[in-house]
Amino acid sequence: MIPKNIGAPPQTLLRDSSTPFIRAFTFLLACLLVFAPSAAHTADLPEKVGEWRGMPAQVTEFTLTKDNENVGRWENRVYTRAAPIASVEANLMKGSGPGTLFVHEEGNEFTPPPYEVLNIAGKRAILEYEEATGQALAVALGKDSTLTLESKSLSREELLSFARNLIAILEVHS
Repeated sequence: MIPKNIGAPPQTLLRDSSTPFIRAFTFLLACLLVFAPSAAHTADLPEKVGEWRGMPAQVTEFTLTKDNENVGRWENRVYTRAAPIASVEANLMKGSGPGTLFVHEEGNEFTPPPYEVLNIAGKRAILEYEEATGQALAVALGKDSTLTLESKSLSREELLSFARNLIAILEVHS
């Protein structure tokens, strides 16, 4: 079978074969611009928490396209410590979209819940430990505001201490 474009000028061959690529690249670029975290918003998560240094925060605003209504905000920042080496991933979710932290306290003497319900700095919290992922802590900061902290490298006590320090900083700046 002989291709249709044999004998066509080289620019025609190039244009015909690159058009799908250019369209795909343009679509991908448009998606990145629309769905990328916004750098224009300031972060609520601080750059430093004691000896911990935060990497640049990623802030994403969630809006409903129908009414252009802001339904929430998600912030993510990873904190690291030099000695001993450790890291904590912090996520701060605010607004009606993420909602309020829900704690389901079922369990009995034979099957306790797979998490521990705590009070940290006067806030209700849930602490879970999973062998593969480490410690995970979710703290209800107030109506429609939840902080989550996750770390493979921290002990329970270290994670709770980090949470207390971070909550104190967030309360001062709110």
